[in-house]
Amino acid sequence: MKTSKRLEVFPQKGIFIGIPSPADSANRLENFKYDAKTKSWHNMIGYERFFSNRNDFFPFSNSAFRAIDSVYVFQRHNGAQQWFLFETAGTLNYLNLSSNLFVELEDNRLVPTPDQPHTSYEPFGRYVIITNGNDGPIKFRGQPRADAIQDLGWRSAPGTPNVRTVGAPDSTPQTFLDSTDSFFNDEVAEDEQAQTDYRGLGTATADQVNRYSYKVSFLNEAGSESPLSQASVETRWTSVSTTRGGDSGVLLTGLIIEIPTGPQGTIARRLYRTSNGSSDYFFCEQINNNIDEVFTDFKSDSQLGAAAPLASDSIIFPAPGCRFSASFKNSLFVDGGQMDPTRLYYSRPLQPDTYKNDDYFEVGTREGGDITGLMPYYNSLLVFRENAIDLIRGDALQGFELVPFIQGVGTLSPHTIVPIPNLGLSFLSQDGVYLLRGGLDGGSNLQLTKISVGLQEYFDRVSRDILPAAVGVYSQKERELHYYLSIDGQPTLNLGIVYHVDNGEFSTREGFPVKCLTTDKDGNIIFGYNENNIYTGAPALSTNQEAKGGLAVISGIRQMGTKWSGSAYVDNDAPQSKFRSSWHDFGYGPVKKHVKHVYLYILTKGNVDIQLDYYKDRSWADIDGAQTEFQNLQRADRADQAVYDNDFDVWGTALWEDKLLTPLRFDIADGACTDFAFEFTANQQIEFIGYAIEYSTDNTRIIQGKR
Repeated sequence: MKTSKRLEVFPQKGIFIGIPSPADSANRLENFKYDAKTKSWHNMIGYERFFSNRNDFFPFSNSAFRAIDSVYVFQRHNGAQQWFLFETAGTLNYLNLSSNLFVELEDNRLVPTPDQPHTSYEPFGRYVIITNGNDGPIKFRGQPRADAIQDLGWRSAPGTPNVRTVGAPDSTPQTFLDSTDSFFNDEVAEDEQAQTDYRGLGTATADQVNRYSYKVSFLNEAGSESPLSQASVETRWTSVSTTRGGDSGVLLTGLIIEIPTGPQGTIARRLYRTSNGSSDYFFCEQINNNIDEVFTDFKSDSQLGAAAPLASDSIIFPAPGCRFSASFKNSLFVDGGQMDPTRLYYSRPLQPDTYKNDDYFEVGTREGGDITGLMPYYNSLLVFRENAIDLIRGDALQGFELVPFIQGVGTLSPHTIVPIPNLGLSFLSQDGVYLLRGGLDGGSNLQLTKISVGLQEYFDRVSRDILPAAVGVYSQKERELHYYLSIDGQPTLNLGIVYHVDNGEFSTREGFPVKCLTTDKDGNIIFGYNENNIYTGAPALSTNQEAKGGLAVISGIRQMGTKWSGSAYVDNDAPQSKFRSSWHDFGYGPVKKHVKHVYLYILTKGNVDIQLDYYKDRSWADIDGAQTEFQNLQRADRADQAVYDNDFDVWGTALWEDKLLTPLRFDIADGACTDFAFEFTANQQIEFIGYAIEYSTDNTRIIQGKR
């Protein structure tokens, strides 16, 4: 006797590839988005040119610019200012949106290989710090001016100041600057006391030797002071008594110092001087420009300021090959680069260019590998390593400290460390996607959870050598976390993994030529083209033959970029979306089942056809090409709803309706099976919520195993 039964999957959840798999999971969910309002999956996705208002690929028309190696949107003033930075063909540029042009900031930069991470960007106050482990780290100021790009840190000590020789008073030529001369006292103050005090350098005792030396430092607009220069050659002269107009006395003098100018970004220079005969240096004067090359010093020893900083208070930038940076507790942390991959340096508070000689950590004292990424999280700085995660705790006032967190889990992909609002911090490891939750303050616990259990098959096929080039980003607009990585040994990022925050499930993306990506202030996902996925097909003599690649935006448009039509560039085909159900044994595998119908719960989309393929007994080979008949996404027992592009449905007369929840029935004729699955491929719009399967059993068991 046959018994009719029913399995309902409503709503449909995300991908889970494994045995056993949940009944409400999908074996394949490709190029779909999740709608939290209706708990449905739809395929209103695609990508388009960044400058969608043009009919060509300007300003990326040169074939040298087809591949975008890195991209970042630097935001200031709550998004009122946005600087679209990107690298292509070894140049760093920003987009001028008003003219649809890009402006070159720096050339001869590293072009990353397929197994290298792209350039890192880290905001710090008015700057964005740009590092890649090869070119010297720089700061972008966010202004279209000559000093928009500046070196990070002081790359060398200032040049040594030179003090001109002092001769005898009233000698010819005159090399003794008499501090009592009228030009000096009239300039400073019309004060008898100033004249009688004879302000200037030297002693008022005759026949005494005067000895002075100078050092100089640079000051930039970030408030960072450079290391001190070497001391100038000591200037010496002997005080002598001179008679003028019947009055005799020892004259004081001024010293002329030739001072060096600083690198780009220097706004002032500080001059330090010894007191007479001493070896200790004190503040003498600040020259508030980077132009003047000569300064005259008339200050007496009593007018000197505070003691000069120690040589250890500011050193030459210790990490010229740094790859990663992070802002934490007002200090800038940078790694030591490939030559010093376990060293972590940090700057003085609010001074990203100033580093003390002992402000660093050595993480190589415990196992875990090299530093592979940095990310602030709650009250800690996470130091990611190949197979470990460490924490930096504390602050610059009380002192930072390095705290071990976990070993055995780390990342090789610095650009996949992505915070998700209200959830935690996600990152891509060698064996899956992890989520870090909680903290260490206020009684909370720091927990690490693997959230990609159902995607393990992909990570078994991951191209480990290409993991450093993997990228990720979170969009608050789409409420999606995107990861793009390489599987099956491919040199490009050929698989997209999307985590949908609203239901905590994954889907995949295919055909998106992503090499790097970021988001703007509105949450739009902007990506740079992979050079192996470019526009082709333009005729050889076309003026647009080299117009390909550049920047693109992942959006709700149903097109995969642009293609050549024979006379112009037009919208490319829509993405192909595929859904494949999990394998169903309906509760007990040894009993044979006879599947009769599959009901697909969809929201009507008009005159769109859809067809199911079905499979049995865990074989994805077609059952002699088993397919259902095409079904129209209209209600079967009602009059068709009005649709666009139909001669019978016109504005003013047709009744335009909203989409309606409708079950579509597909008849199945597969005989008896142990397990059952189905799939459909959508080239047109579809929005589905779940499905139901009707089947019957007659207590027939599977046959005995083969001998």
